[in-house]
Amino acid sequence: MSVSTTLGSATIYLEGKILGHTLAYGAFPPPAMIFVGLCTTPPSAGAGGSEIAAAGYARQSAAMGGSSQPNVAVNQATIEYPPATVPWGRIGWFELWDAAAGGNRLYQGTLIDPGTGLAVTRDVLAGDIVRLQAGTLAVRVY
Repeated sequence: MSVSTTLGSATIYLEGKILGHTLAYGAFPPPAMIFVGLCTTPPSAGAGGSEIAAAGYARQSAAMGGSSQPNVAVNQATIEYPPATVPWGRIGWFELWDAAAGGNRLYQGTLIDPGTGLAVTRDVLAGDIVRLQAGTLAVRVY
């Protein structure tokens, strides 16, 4: 199962950190790593979605980098989750975190079908592999 994500936006937490950093009243070092979480309910800038809480699921690391657009970052390599050992539920959203578990939620967005460009939800069944192809997980800063 391949899905594309696009135009995720910053969380309130991250907006505050960026503001403090760029206006020199708060330091904000970059995270050591970025992790992608999948959600079964929609997150917002102020509140997280319901991240999958099923056996065999874990956030996956992502190497993010620039794109042809100066205000958009994309995943530089394919992100692949291990095969689901049990049904994970219906996914439709993603979150970017600064830790494999716990941590701070940085960005969030909707899963988009790469063929149609429309929002998509997918039931993840036992044996399914969720894959985000390189260049398809995009975060835009407005």
